[in-house]
Amino acid sequence: MTEIRKAQEFAEKKGSEVLADYLIKEKIPYILGYAGHGVIGMLDGIYDRQDDLKVIWPRIEQAGGFMADAYYRLTKVPLPVYASTGPGPANMTIAAGCAFFDSSAFLMVTGQVTTDQFDSGALQEPYRHHQADFPSVIGPYVKHSYTAHSVRDLAKFLPKAYKTMKTGRPGPVHLEVPYDLWVTKESVPKRPSGDCVDSITWRNGTTPETVKRIIEKLTKAERPLILAGNGVHVSEAWDELRTLAEKLNIPVITSLLGKSAMPQDHPLHLGVQGVWGQYPAVEAARNADVLLAIGCRFNDLHTATWLPGFAYNIPPTELIHVDIDPTEIGRNYPVEIGVVGDAKTVLSQLVAAANKSDTYKAWHNEISGYREEWDTFVKPFLTSDETPIDPRRMMADIRRISPEDTIMFSDVGNNQPWVEQYWDTPKPLTHFTSGGFAAMGFGVCGVLGAKLAQPETPVVNVCSDGGFMMMPHAVATSVEYNLPAVWVIMNNYAIGAIRDLQRFYFDGRLIGTEFKKQDTGELWNPDFAAMARSMGSQGYRIEKPGDFGPAFEEALNSGQPAVLDVVINRDTPVPLTSTWQMPPIPAALPTFGNIKEYGFDSLNRPRPIPSKK
Repeated sequence: MTEIRKAQEFAEKKGSEVLADYLIKEKIPYILGYAGHGVIGMLDGIYDRQDDLKVIWPRIEQAGGFMADAYYRLTKVPLPVYASTGPGPANMTIAAGCAFFDSSAFLMVTGQVTTDQFDSGALQEPYRHHQADFPSVIGPYVKHSYTAHSVRDLAKFLPKAYKTMKTGRPGPVHLEVPYDLWVTKESVPKRPSGDCVDSITWRNGTTPETVKRIIEKLTKAERPLILAGNGVHVSEAWDELRTLAEKLNIPVITSLLGKSAMPQDHPLHLGVQGVWGQYPAVEAARNADVLLAIGCRFNDLHTATWLPGFAYNIPPTELIHVDIDPTEIGRNYPVEIGVVGDAKTVLSQLVAAANKSDTYKAWHNEISGYREEWDTFVKPFLTSDETPIDPRRMMADIRRISPEDTIMFSDVGNNQPWVEQYWDTPKPLTHFTSGGFAAMGFGVCGVLGAKLAQPETPVVNVCSDGGFMMMPHAVATSVEYNLPAVWVIMNNYAIGAIRDLQRFYFDGRLIGTEFKKQDTGELWNPDFAAMARSMGSQGYRIEKPGDFGPAFEEALNSGQPAVLDVVINRDTPVPLTSTWQMPPIPAALPTFGNIKEYGFDSLNRPRPIPSKK
């Protein structure tokens, strides 16, 4: 009887079979990565299972991580991404950091020397301080790191890893596997221990008393405001956010990662808040008396480096902060009410408790003035015929031509705030970027993960020449796997965001930020269009504003990967509606808005800006 039970509950499996069978059971469609001796045993276990588990291998491990990150943001399904030992896992660390900072997730599977070679200094083993110790390297960038010492460990850790990624605040998880375990057979449970993700209730709300206090604060305010952060996307709380805003007639702003949480054309939506935010959002945030923040961590670019008055006046603005991660509440601003809870659940509670309201008319009239100022400023640039091309004209053409459901990935650099200000988002999940870790290349590769997730949806990446050159192989991967994304390169022969900091902070002493031939000083970049064509993609070189729209429309409708090399005006600055500071150097003054209110005291410190309350 014991032998029969054992046969029913256990099976002899290789480590590679354990991984493949678990992923297939979880209906994981793809595994991404780059082969090396540390994972060839793992890949062999997938060989006969490719109908259920497709292998995608971009040209570098970091790209696989970026793709999986983007895939999770659209589907909430964490893909596994594999790497060998040594440089492969180290390379993927950048992608792990990007996902960790932005509450995204993927399973980072890395190889290690065989269990009998620990502390031998075998090829690529990190051994000098602790044997086989890559987990110490990756620790700050993952929710948890597991090291399997047996095949049974692997069977035990896989469900724990998926539980960790999928519950609470999402984040990547690391699993290290010595490569002898991929080909070693052991008796493992047929149903892994800890395999209970769907049985866990973790989307917690708050108490009825707290809900009542929040509603009272909002309804008694004169200038209430709702801030939607990335937590609204993570929790898929778009309907609840919109319903609450409409029920109470309260305007909504977003963080950069919260962009698209409300339809851009909704009468209560004011735009993105931040150093390059949209002016109505920035001005409303400065003047609000009660702020309900949902799933936002108040980082430096969002808050004008926490300088009073430039982005917020907290206090006297009263902050109600809702976040699933208790460590974020009160980190950078004191709270009037702090709630540890899931965005969707807490918003649902507030919707249920709120009564329909049509108040705050004076507040809305004031906001209408902000909108008018911003629209008057923006509109002339959207049809500019200046050469080199004004980035605002280019962005306006992209938005005009792209279908409503087009997914936009910006990269990192000046392209990011251009997209932030001038890419309208009529639907949720139509804008993505790298936030806190600010990893260049995320957008360039992320579009491929988006095409895996939604093959029929148009996907566009706006990037810089600097970011594209870090990951140009993404185009080859798109051709190889038939993932027809469109890349729009804002070519200004520089890493423009950093060059602009040198211009402002260091009196224009430019060094290491412009692409040019060192012998002649001539601005220089590769021929990106020719590069794209050499990889089997469409390639376009655009130098005149009137040529961009037709070329972009052709690329978008071609059904093929396409790269547009767009020569933009390298000296057009992104409008600064708030500020950002690198202490002790003074903060830059805004270039749009009522800048007379801003200034510095005799010690060169920013003066707090009085609110209009």
